[in-house]
Amino acid sequence: MTGTVRALARRYARALFDAAARQGPEALLALRDELRAFASLVTGHAELRHALQRPGLGAEPRRRVLAALAARAGASVLLRRLVELLVARDRTALLPDVVLAYAHIANAARGVVSAEAVSAVAPTEAQARALAVALGGPAGPAELRSRVDPELIGGLLVRVGGKTYDGTVRMRLAALRRRLAATGPGPSARAR
Repeated sequence: MTGTVRALARRYARALFDAAARQGPEALLALRDELRAFASLVTGHAELRHALQRPGLGAEPRRRVLAALAARAGASVLLRRLVELLVARDRTALLPDVVLAYAHIANAARGVVSAEAVSAVAPTEAQARALAVALGGPAGPAELRSRVDPELIGGLLVRVGGKTYDGTVRMRLAALRRRLAATGPGPSARAR
């Protein structure tokens, strides 16, 4: 996610958070869960996702499709307004980023740490729970999102509080390559 996309998603999420906060603390978490479910519904169907991204599809058909989907999901007024705003401004692709930004803002308001763990294989439930507890703070375990990236080879990459902790095999191999390149040719290469 680029800086511009991140900033734009944060603006939408902040406005949404402020509107939900006026409805009370329960509304904040309910909206977070509702946003996640709706985004998962939209991004989980490849055909729908591709149809919504088609340049030839105008704003009105896009709005009708998403409005019908939101109505079918029993979406709140706030979620429906967000969807209409994103469609009207041709920013439906921002939805997953808005969801992440909103969760981060809602968690920060409650003192809960948001974290992401990326590994080559999916962690077990016990491993994910233990990592959430280790990364958590005084308010309890971190809210942990896990993602699999087989290119990491092994190890774990964790993003929390704006910092990245990279303990992956890929990073360790890259560091080893840099150290070897910095030392130059070995003694046997100089003797030739």
